[in-house]
Amino acid sequence: MGRGRMSRRSRSTPAGRGARNYAELHAEIDRLRRALTQAEQRIQQLERGGADPLVARRLADLEEGQKVARGLAVDAAVARSRAEAELKRLQDAIGKTPGIAGWLLRRARRKLGS
Repeated sequence: MGRGRMSRRSRSTPAGRGARNYAELHAEIDRLRRALTQAEQRIQQLERGGADPLVARRLADLEEGQKVARGLAVDAAVARSRAEAELKRLQDAIGKTPGIAGWLLRRARRKLGS
């Protein structure tokens, strides 16, 4: 191709492509407008105190979880106390067991390091 000559190919887009792009852009603009309207409505709802029920429900859930955790902690403390008492009774019984059986139990306890 020499200087000054124009290309035979058209530089414009194929027929209908511009219309399709316009329709897609228009649809996207409509979608964004709807999203903006919804966001504005949500902001207005929150400004009017619409978040209060959500916050109250979340706080109630957290308080309930806290009560459950406290109950589990109490149960664990009670179970630990019972286990420690049982261990002490067993150690006392091993210490007081007479004869060869007691001697074997005490020796086994020493080898275990308790």
